[in-house]
Amino acid sequence: MKRLVNALILLMGLRCKADSSNDPGMVYGFDNIEPSSNLSWKPCFDGFTCSKLKVPLDYSNTTLGTTSVAFIKLAGKNATSESPSIVLVDGGPGGSGVALLLSYRDRVGQFLGEQYNFVSFDPRGVNNSGLVLDCFSGNAEARSAFNRVHRTGVTNISSSSFEEQYYSSSIYGEWCNNAVQSESPHAYYVTTPAVAHDLLTFTEAEASLAGRSQSDAKLWCYGVSYGTVVGTTFASMFPDRIGRMILDGILNADQYYDNDWRDSIDQMDEAIEKFSSLCHSAGSEMCSFWGPTPTDIMNRLDGIILQLKNHPVPISGVQTRGLPALVTYSDLKALFINSIYTPITSFPVVADILHQLEDGDASALAGMFDELANPSDAGHAIQCSDSYRRNKLTTIEEFKSSAEYAISKSRYLGDIDPIFFDNIVCTSVQPQLPDSMLFQGQIGSDGPTSFPILFASNTIDPLTPLKSARTMSARFPGSVLLLQEAVGHTVVDQGGSNCYFGYVQAYLQGIVPSSNTTCPQENIPFVNSPM
Repeated sequence: MKRLVNALILLMGLRCKADSSNDPGMVYGFDNIEPSSNLSWKPCFDGFTCSKLKVPLDYSNTTLGTTSVAFIKLAGKNATSESPSIVLVDGGPGGSGVALLLSYRDRVGQFLGEQYNFVSFDPRGVNNSGLVLDCFSGNAEARSAFNRVHRTGVTNISSSSFEEQYYSSSIYGEWCNNAVQSESPHAYYVTTPAVAHDLLTFTEAEASLAGRSQSDAKLWCYGVSYGTVVGTTFASMFPDRIGRMILDGILNADQYYDNDWRDSIDQMDEAIEKFSSLCHSAGSEMCSFWGPTPTDIMNRLDGIILQLKNHPVPISGVQTRGLPALVTYSDLKALFINSIYTPITSFPVVADILHQLEDGDASALAGMFDELANPSDAGHAIQCSDSYRRNKLTTIEEFKSSAEYAISKSRYLGDIDPIFFDNIVCTSVQPQLPDSMLFQGQIGSDGPTSFPILFASNTIDPLTPLKSARTMSARFPGSVLLLQEAVGHTVVDQGGSNCYFGYVQAYLQGIVPSSNTTCPQENIPFVNSPM
């Protein structure tokens, strides 16, 4: 989430430069780029090129019409016209690949090699591409009202908040369905199989532009988080069209399509417990919540959790002339679940806040649950459309079973997991999609793909756990798993290591590493940061 915020800040900065640009052909957005069936690249954002690719709404029914997909490209320092393009596939669902590449402009060549072109895109339904959906049709008051009645804090199956979260979820679906019916009749045509086919269309269009055969064109990509679902879906649909495919931070795609992400809880407590050992190892000068043993640190953390659970902290705001607030158990859980994305930068912040709490100052936690990032309408539209007809989270009994499972697997984050991912809002979304838009059956390929897939994972990934990487790799004969010793979500967002990127660059040149190769940790929370 932090990466997206930084990317948006960068994007705003680039747009501010538009007024001072002396190049009349330079654009700083996609509004003035005409969609075309071929790739017509236009200079954009000072050093990039941009294009909008026209694609069918439904590849099995091209008479239905078209939509557009926004692409952005950055040439590596040593790239030529013959260099392959590596497509970065962002997470989410609902993540903006355009923002991703803008934020990684100074690092992507260092990570993957400067001899390539780097491309990313906003999938259909996201930001600069077509089929963007606003479920509340610009009614900010209605959206805020829904959030107030639905996002009631952690999911407590023994209190009324559980029923409130379940029954209020239908409100969201009704608003989305109404917006689609009245404003954008094809806004649910944003499924991952369609996005995978859009990537094939891009790959063929790029080959055609270079004078190469479309039928021989193959996709080169690096996918992260939900982007790995796009990757495994593409590999399942087009196993003979893979040039290179690196998937980092693996989501169990079958569980994703079933709207039942139960594997995602698997390593959450491991990540929280890793906080204590890393803090202890770093010492009192580097970690403000230091203790003489990791056990001491966890015991004190447990005490803070219990105290806030039983005694929320009122903040009057009188002395600072600020607004009153009540710091709650849910605010603390919001801190924890945000921190496990990028511990390399967030664990020191967590330590400082816990230290302040021990000293009786809870102000840093005020409003943290309310500020927890809500999944976007684009993300929900994609997720709910993908799980249409397969959704295993529809009844209150299924919701209760899912919440009970999460709580049983994670004592630290199991109770915030259901409302954080908020899969329950798909209950009343009614996409009414044809079979051609949906993924049927199980993810995987019967035989080896045209080039082996490289699956990559941190040894502790608290959101897309190592377990999921092993499951997905087993579905694709010939694929391999590369491990990075680290804690956090995706290898690349923790900075990886020279070892990791060495293997990745060798893979891009055709050298496949041995499966289960493990790279030692270089970037350690509290000690150093690559970001």
